[in-house]
Amino acid sequence: MSDLQSHAAALADGVAALHGNNQGESVAVDACCGVADEGFRRGAHELAFAVIRASLHKHGLENDKLCRRYFFLLDTVVKARMSAKKKPEGPPKMLYLREMLGRVPEVLSGQLALLGGVDGVKAGECGVLMKERGVMVIGLSLLEWRLLLEKPSKMEMHLSSGVEEAVVRGLSQSEGMSDAQAEIKLSWNAWALKMCEAEEGTPQLRGKCLLQRTVLLLAQNSFQKAIESSGEVMRIQPANKHAAALNATALHKIGRKKEAASAV
Repeated sequence: MSDLQSHAAALADGVAALHGNNQGESVAVDACCGVADEGFRRGAHELAFAVIRASLHKHGLENDKLCRRYFFLLDTVVKARMSAKKKPEGPPKMLYLREMLGRVPEVLSGQLALLGGVDGVKAGECGVLMKERGVMVIGLSLLEWRLLLEKPSKMEMHLSSGVEEAVVRGLSQSEGMSDAQAEIKLSWNAWALKMCEAEEGTPQLRGKCLLQRTVLLLAQNSFQKAIESSGEVMRIQPANKHAAALNATALHKIGRKKEAASAV
């Protein structure tokens, strides 16, 4: 049995014991925190976070100890994603809860579903940028989002109600930079596009990312890549006149003038 499976099995036993706890809300919350703390002591931080997340969905936001433990374990898994070499102007690292929760072994996830219900084991649609850590968390439930909105925290956070808002914020970061920061602008665009793809953003949102990428590529004289990028937009949105105009511009720049004339 792997270490992950061993830790999960031990925590699953602890969670299973919670189901018959009828000693009152405060005692039940203490027991939940105790199981999460055991996961933390074992170094299984993602499993510990999964336990406290399910516990939050079971008991709600009224118990301060539970909320503090959630903040602590969220920050713990976020810090594990931090990049020591990240540039201050560059995009954040990503933590997708869908992927993290998908790594929880079934022996534990089954018990967590019994504890916190479906919402306790599946990713939501909300997000938060932990600015100091340089990490964006995607997949918060509405309950978690409410916790981050309503409870005081020392961490500087920017909350997003969904993937679209987070992607648009990333695109606006790129738009606000000077032309001298071309590489950073492209990195923000790539970040937004990757998030859009990972979280199954709408074709319109993906098209918006690709349009911005095309403009940035044209500014760098990367005309062939601009043709490919604008062509991808046109496949998604055949009637997009902006994409057709950018495609024609790129074609004209490399001497394909007949194709450029027929592109618009």
